[in-house]
Amino acid sequence: MNRLQKTLMIAAAVCCLGLAGCGGETSSTVAETNVSAGTEAPVQTTQAAAPETTAAPETTAPAEEAGHEGEKRSYLTGLWTDEEKVDRRPIAVMLNNIKKATPQTGISRAAIIYEAPVEGMITRLMGIFEDYDDLDKIGSVRSARTYYVFWANQWDCIYAHFGQCDYANPYLDQTDNLNGVKGIGTTVYYRTTDRKAPHNAYTSAEGLEAGIEKMGYRTQHEADYDRGVFLFADEPGAITLENGQDATYVYPGYRRTNEIYFEYDEATQKYLRFQYGDKQIDDMTGEQLAVDNIIIQYNSWEYYYETTSYLFINLWTSGEGWYITQGKAIPITWVGGVEYEPTKYYDADGNELVINPGQTWVCTVLEENAKDTVIE
Repeated sequence: MNRLQKTLMIAAAVCCLGLAGCGGETSSTVAETNVSAGTEAPVQTTQAAAPETTAAPETTAPAEEAGHEGEKRSYLTGLWTDEEKVDRRPIAVMLNNIKKATPQTGISRAAIIYEAPVEGMITRLMGIFEDYDDLDKIGSVRSARTYYVFWANQWDCIYAHFGQCDYANPYLDQTDNLNGVKGIGTTVYYRTTDRKAPHNAYTSAEGLEAGIEKMGYRTQHEADYDRGVFLFADEPGAITLENGQDATYVYPGYRRTNEIYFEYDEATQKYLRFQYGDKQIDDMTGEQLAVDNIIIQYNSWEYYYETTSYLFINLWTSGEGWYITQGKAIPITWVGGVEYEPTKYYDADGNELVINPGQTWVCTVLEENAKDTVIE
């Protein structure tokens, strides 16, 4: 019995695993276990404590200000946004990121993108969308992995995916999700003829809304919903990291399969995204992806079982990383939340990290690859 099995047995987090593989994917044989179903996340028995804070920064006030009638600060970006969109639950969409599936469509409209390795160490993306009402093509959409389910729930998202690995099933049962391999599939998704399956499944605003209605999911944040994972400065560009190190080129440290890196564009004050030896673009616009913030976090991990290639990336402990914006970078730490509570980020002084309003790319890197990160 390995460490993961012990952790899962203690947390009673995962139901008995059968021999089926991911929906719509090649099956990997897994050993049956005696782990019983439960409702809690597979947290370690000892939870890492958050660093002590000094003067806690104030959160961005959601109240109306002059010139912003009908708007609120977005929980996802910290920018003034239509109030109806802010109060509505966002959509988290799993996005295919192998070369055959690029360029993706609609990805530039994601407020936040989470990136992490999956089997084979290729990375997969999850875009969190707040502004999607006019999109008739988002994708291509790919299958769920456990850690993405938890990220989606941290933002109170409705989670859109096309299939899943067995290990995600207990968590999907607790999550408002739109699964392309279940009965909801043809309502939410459609396939194109320009690519071969499984790289040709897409969704749209119309499909997402129809699926949400059919499933009867809650569409609004709860009345006491206060904020998401990030703490934002009041104005874009306010965080300059003057004492940070130069960061005009950022290689997160993923294995070279995707050839992923970012370059800082001083003219726009954004980070431009590259992969597979070229600019990463949105097929909808033809423009290169660009974000205001990059967060790199290093996570411990292991394989679920020796007979599978599926990764268990541990989001529930703590670790180190980097915050990168405005051409500078500073070291940070992160502390995972219990169950679906938000991850918290801290600066070197123990203060909760304040980031610039705008789009954010979160790169989750396996901890042994931290040595491969290049920031210069």
